[in-house]
Amino acid sequence: MTSLSEHAALFYFDDDYEAARQPSKLQLESADIASLVAEAKRLAVQRNLLLPDADSLLERCIVALLGGHIILQGPPGTGKTTLAFILAEAFNATAQLETATADWSTYDVIGGLHPTAKGGVETLVPWLGHVPRAALECASVAVRHADPEENEPHQAHWLIIDEFSRAEIDKAIGPLYTVLGGGENDVPLPLWFEHEENKKEVWLPKRFRIIATMNSVDTNYVYTFSQGLSRRFQFVYVGVPAKEQVDRELEQARISAEMWMAKTYPAAHAGAFAKDSRVLHASTTLADMLRTLRYDDNGRPGWPLGTAQVVDVYRQLALRLPAAGGDVDSLTPALDLALADRVVPQAGNLTKAQLDAFDEWLSRQDLPRTSLALQHLRLASSTGY
Repeated sequence: MTSLSEHAALFYFDDDYEAARQPSKLQLESADIASLVAEAKRLAVQRNLLLPDADSLLERCIVALLGGHIILQGPPGTGKTTLAFILAEAFNATAQLETATADWSTYDVIGGLHPTAKGGVETLVPWLGHVPRAALECASVAVRHADPEENEPHQAHWLIIDEFSRAEIDKAIGPLYTVLGGGENDVPLPLWFEHEENKKEVWLPKRFRIIATMNSVDTNYVYTFSQGLSRRFQFVYVGVPAKEQVDRELEQARISAEMWMAKTYPAAHAGAFAKDSRVLHASTTLADMLRTLRYDDNGRPGWPLGTAQVVDVYRQLALRLPAAGGDVDSLTPALDLALADRVVPQAGNLTKAQLDAFDEWLSRQDLPRTSLALQHLRLASSTGY
């Protein structure tokens, strides 16, 4: 049996996938839930990601990842992809992001034969899909991490699959279905398209994880997947912040928008956006909207408008701030346009009761363009145009 030190020279196992089998047996270095949760929480604060019931949510994610692969599901804009990267970093793992599409097949997930031209002659060569490629990279990182001379700080490499349910995963996942099943005896992932004997299968490392994200709102535009496949992942729901978190959420959203403006358009950056009195005045309207439309009288979620959409509104305010007047309400027209252009289009899947509540709230506001945009949306929904 080859030792780990002998594997250290193989790096990416380009020529011998079988060589990755031994380091693939290495388990994650720590199962200290409290420390992992604390690190994930620190990273979330660092990235201005406000999570509902953060301690409980992060603990559920950490426990799920210690046991296997997870799916983060919830409304759009709640920070699921950001959370996926945070979780990987908390476990001291690098991560690659792939976005699932309706065109995905076993070619994308597992691999297949890829046409290429050599010497003017077209031929078919093996191509590794996202999962075996990430798994081999995970084994390589684990080996380098175990070798003091390599100075590799990370213990693993993970795969993040965004918009998981936009692919027909039950078909695209192919033989990975069996590999993810677990059980007493591990099984390798077969690679039918490889010609060389030592490259015909890949062992998924014990340290390897798949974190998938899934939009739980746009159910009309995504695929469902089987109960058997669902059992191979643990589902963790990521919702909008709680009602009592709205002020803190808006503060972090303003900070995120200010950082974006300073980085993207430094010459136009007005400075101190997050604490500008005009922005704070506009924020009172945003806070009232969220508290009115997001939650029912008992504080339970209504329209799950995500924080990312709120950040989008603030980005538009940041862009328009230099041209705004000095009056405290001079950003109201800009807020009106931002809500019409960034928030109303998100209301397409709302129920009649939710749209009526939006209408009723708008009737008390000086936001004519937002009101008009909502009327256009309701008309389009009722006529099909």
